Amino acid sequence: MKLAELLIERSETQKRIAIISSRLNKYATVQEGDVPPFKPEAWLAKLDGLFVKQEELINKINVTNMSTEFEIGMTLAEAVTKRDVMKNRRGIYSGLFSASAIEDNRYSKKEIKFVTTLDVDRILDVTDDLAKDVRMLDAKIQAKNWEVEVPI
Repeated sequence: MKLAELLIERSETQKRIAIISSRLNKYATVQEGDVPPFKPEAWLAKLDGLFVKQEELINKINVTNMSTEFEIGMTLAEAVTKRDVMKNRRGIYSGLFSASAIEDNRYSKKEIKFVTTLDVDRILDVTDDLAKDVRMLDAKIQAKNWEVEVPI
């Protein structure tokens, strides 16, 4: 099985957990005399089974990522961590750009004027560069995921 297939299976498992959790929360209480449309105990058992499966999948993925060379001197796990940090950094810079790009919508000169404290052009350049770098690294990670065989 390819690592990418394992990642898809993990994603599907997470979605099923979310769906079952939502249904259980919706019918955690019902009006006295009513019966939920399913047996909550059976769905709790399904949910517990999915959590066991999720844990197994995550462990396999982590072991594979730690033992797979992505580039010389860097494991796949380190590449994924780098991508995640870059995404986080890009999100922060994007937020800073939005917060500092002020539109002057005063009706008169007597109203309070706000000015940015940041170099908006630089913030936008950093945001764009990070977005490009994340896309490039993510594409390389995705390609590697389809190359790596995971022992079953």
